[in-house]
Amino acid sequence: MVKTLYTIFFLIVIFSCNKDNTIDCTTYDFSDCNGIEPTYADINITITKQEKNSKIPIWLYKGKYGDSEELMFFDTVSEVNTKINVHLNCDYYAKAKYEKDGNVIFAIDGAYLKKVAKTICDSTCWKIKGDAIDLRLKN
Repeated sequence: MVKTLYTIFFLIVIFSCNKDNTIDCTTYDFSDCNGIEPTYADINITITKQEKNSKIPIWLYKGKYGDSEELMFFDTVSEVNTKINVHLNCDYYAKAKYEKDGNVIFAIDGAYLKKVAKTICDSTCWKIKGDAIDLRLKN
């Protein structure tokens, strides 16, 4: 009998994990729930805008800084935000080349882009984490 109670308690604990009991499933707004498991996502690279028409060269690499030289993207951009579609569950790093007061400055940042599942009622919603790389110059 005691063994049966432990088994029932254990099953309740396992199946109740990752469920938010404060959500009313009959009125929940699923409009922000991505129910399709993603394999790709946009990584957002932010730069410092310099002069009005200047373009900043940026490089995006797959892997950790210093470990990889797999170039995924290169371009000169003038927009503050650039989105690049890449594989999930990977490390990425980017660098931007600035010229300021006659000096060349490289800004480097990295991120691990991953997908995270959350069970809401009877649905699985997917969110993307680590989707931002900040290449802005610090003052």
